[in-house]
Amino acid sequence: MARLLVIVLFLISPNALAFSIEWLPLVTAERNGNPLSIQGNPVLEYKNAGKGGIDWVVTGDGPTGGRGIRELWLFDDSAAGIPGTSQATTSFSVISNAVGFVMAGDHNDGFAQFFVDGIDVGTFDMYRGGNRILAVTGLDFMAHTLKIVQLGEHNPNSTKGDVAIFGGAAFNTPIAAIPEPQTYAMLLVGLILLASMVRYQKQHI
Repeated sequence: MARLLVIVLFLISPNALAFSIEWLPLVTAERNGNPLSIQGNPVLEYKNAGKGGIDWVVTGDGPTGGRGIRELWLFDDSAAGIPGTSQATTSFSVISNAVGFVMAGDHNDGFAQFFVDGIDVGTFDMYRGGNRILAVTGLDFMAHTLKIVQLGEHNPNSTKGDVAIFGGAAFNTPIAAIPEPQTYAMLLVGLILLASMVRYQKQHI
């Protein structure tokens, strides 16, 4: 019974929640590609990615480029004999429970690996997969860090391993109400009564 109580309390604890990811269509509102909202949730802070990085720090041995303030390219110029990988990192100054990787792209895009706060949230083939947002929700409330790694790989339909980025967005999503202490107390009392009933029935069989 004690084990059951621990399991139930763990399941209703907000800390038991895990993040989730979802690809969403990008609806741009400004010329540098940033959305003002994601699924109706206002963007709290936007980190713009453009030529040279702008709000992102670019490292690695792969070439980089971009299109003004609108788009950052991490590319594997294997066609020119210059293969390599590169990555871009940015950090938010606001606290949020959700973030979005705002991705651009065309037929040249390769594989990209995505990290939030150093945690790998997935690797995706970006071939014809641009103009979308990789939304990561259900995070702890804190200021998050994003990282995108261009892996230097691409599928047979793509010509190079490019990864194109518009930027990153921090936003909040509604969360389920956290039970009040009285709720936990009532649950505990109910479980104790249930255990007592089970014990009573065993003694009188």
